[in-house]
Amino acid sequence: MYIDRSNAVIANTWQFKPFQVTQKGELLKNMNLPKDFELILAKRNGERRAFSMREMAYHHIAQGELGGEPFLVSF
Repeated sequence: MYIDRSNAVIANTWQFKPFQVTQKGELLKNMNLPKDFELILAKRNGERRAFSMREMAYHHIAQGELGGEPFLVSF
C-alpha cells in the first residue's frame, strides 16, 4: 500500500479530543448491555478494557494505561 504524504494534514490541534482512560470502569457483566452492543476489546498482561463502538466513533482514539504499560486504541 502506498501512502501519499502530500495528502497528509498536520496540525497543532486535535480535530477530535482523545478519550483519556484514567480509571478501571465497571465490569461488563454488571452493566446490563444489550446482546448486540458493539465493543472494542483490548487485553494486556491479564488486564482487560472494553470500549463502546459509539464512543470510539466520536473520539477515534483512547489512551491510558493497561497492564502496567501505556496504550493507544484507534478506530
